[in-house]
Amino acid sequence: MKKVIEEIKNAVLSSKSIILAAHVDPDGDTLGSMIALALILKKLGIECVMYSTDGVPNSYKFLPHAGEIVDKVPNAKFDLLITVDSSDISRIGKEKIHAKKTINIDHHPDNTNFGDINYVELISSVAEQVFHLAKAFEVEIDQEIAFALYISIITDTGNFRYSNTLPSTFEIAKELMEKGADPQTAAIAVYENRRIEGLNILAKTLLNVETLKNGRIIYSVITSEMIAETKARGEDLVGIIDHLRSVKTVEVAILFREESKGVFKLNFRSKGKVNVSSIAKGCGGGGHVQASGCTVKGEFEEVKKKVLDLVLAEFK
Repeated sequence: MKKVIEEIKNAVLSSKSIILAAHVDPDGDTLGSMIALALILKKLGIECVMYSTDGVPNSYKFLPHAGEIVDKVPNAKFDLLITVDSSDISRIGKEKIHAKKTINIDHHPDNTNFGDINYVELISSVAEQVFHLAKAFEVEIDQEIAFALYISIITDTGNFRYSNTLPSTFEIAKELMEKGADPQTAAIAVYENRRIEGLNILAKTLLNVETLKNGRIIYSVITSEMIAETKARGEDLVGIIDHLRSVKTVEVAILFREESKGVFKLNFRSKGKVNVSSIAKGCGGGGHVQASGCTVKGEFEEVKKKVLDLVLAEFK
């Protein structure tokens, strides 16, 4: 990766205008790593635009400089577009970004290597990659950068619980703590900041739970009516899938979420035996081996049958 990092250094230092792009439905890794990278560039004397087509969820507005992220692409041509945590260029949204060159920084196994420069590494999070870029640029990691990167790491590793947690993850987390990232502050911000509406939608979702294959498969659905009744927002749905996966017998968990009439967003989680990324790909999505997602159009019963047939095929 040293050669790729050197290419990124040269591209960044020779650029006068840079835009950083998060992926749609942004999570802690894409937002935290984007903010950290922007702060690193600022230390180099390079101003940049931070862009997220879906803005910043309320649950992540605690991140430093989150208020500087724009949800519309400026009417300008950039020297450089840097995408963070996106397996494909389509993941940054439908708005066209005009840039002379694209750098793709990602850790998904199904990345399409769409950039002119591709820094793709199968590690815990993009935060680890941005950490190494800071070192390569010889930029001092301050408390804000450390906190943003720490949030990225804990959200993508499930607070160091998932299989993508590597020895390097702990080593980097240790250094981030030494630079001022406080684990308790981070954990409270991410895991203990739920609205009461979030508890209400969780309760209704758990009442809809169904299982197959003697409890090895579990699934539930969140309808638009449930969202309306509980006044839940997108941020209130984060983490519900993990409650499903927590059941002892479960190997695959699926959450169907009705985005609008005839459109369902699906989240898949696995405990390791089943590659849910391949299941998501079968529905036009993708992601990690143990965590992936997709969007499927159709009536619920049709969508459910299609998805469950793909899941059940993994258990033959």
